Amino acid sequence: MPRPNEITKKEILETATRLFNEKGWDKVNIEDVVKSLGVTRGAFYHYFNSREDLIYACIDKVFSDNNPFIDISKRQELNALEKMRLMVKINDDLLGKSVVNEFQKTLDNPTLFKSEIFSQVNTVAPFLEKLLADGNKDGSMSVKYPKQTAQILCLMNVWLNFDVPEKEFADKISFYGHLAESLGIPIMTDEIESDVKKRFRDYRRE
Repeated sequence: MPRPNEITKKEILETATRLFNEKGWDKVNIEDVVKSLGVTRGAFYHYFNSREDLIYACIDKVFSDNNPFIDISKRQELNALEKMRLMVKINDDLLGKSVVNEFQKTLDNPTLFKSEIFSQVNTVAPFLEKLLADGNKDGSMSVKYPKQTAQILCLMNVWLNFDVPEKEFADKISFYGHLAESLGIPIMTDEIESDVKKRFRDYRRE
């Protein structure tokens, strides 16, 4: 059995993420995590202040393990706006059934919902902010407040995942494009808007 000082934060996160995936967010507590690792609660509290703190870290870990910004940022042949449009096109899970279903679970759990909001603003938004700043530099975008704009767009990602009727969702996407363009980000081409709406219809048929 490993001693507490041999357990790293990474091991706790990996174990907790696995348990959350297997059992669901509401069915895993701190005791489950420490028992799975074979350590005391003291080892856990060396790295995390609470279960809420752990959930926040796990949500961040899931994003970091599947960060779409990393590969796209390496595409030197694309300007910043083209990178943003590509990210929407290749992110097939944006409106996938699994994503929508997982998000629905957070609506009845204040801790999960709060963690999702914090993750969007504190973890995702900085990557988007850099893209917006790059867009200002290369002339593909004109965003007066990159940091605040990035945060608003990330919060809108949460808003887009609320399950609504098809017509209402179509209006949401149109509004999203209109708002983004008014903020200096003409991301929503006719092709992208049509593709996003089609993916929503496909999800509804599953």
